[in-house]
Amino acid sequence: MPDTTPRPIRFHWEDFSVGSSRSFGSMPVTREAALAFARQFDPQPFHIDDEAAAQSLFGRLSASGWHSCAMAMRMMCDEYLLESSSLGSPGIETRAG
Repeated sequence: MPDTTPRPIRFHWEDFSVGSSRSFGSMPVTREAALAFARQFDPQPFHIDDEAAAQSLFGRLSASGWHSCAMAMRMMCDEYLLESSSLGSPGIETRAG
């Protein structure tokens, strides 16, 4: 179970300047973790089936991009978001085309 103890606020919006960057290190990904994520959240054939993936654009099993985004979000939370005054995402706007 993750630690849900609130952290002290160290960062505010004005602390993040345009063009700044941060290094978060790395997060190893196992085949089993990639398959488990894809089976639950992104069950496209090239993410969950070796034979189907071999016939796809990728030519082999490919981890979900959503899995990559989720891992990046975790690293950002660990690095600074849980210690920021962030009130969450502003949302996503979609437009019918």
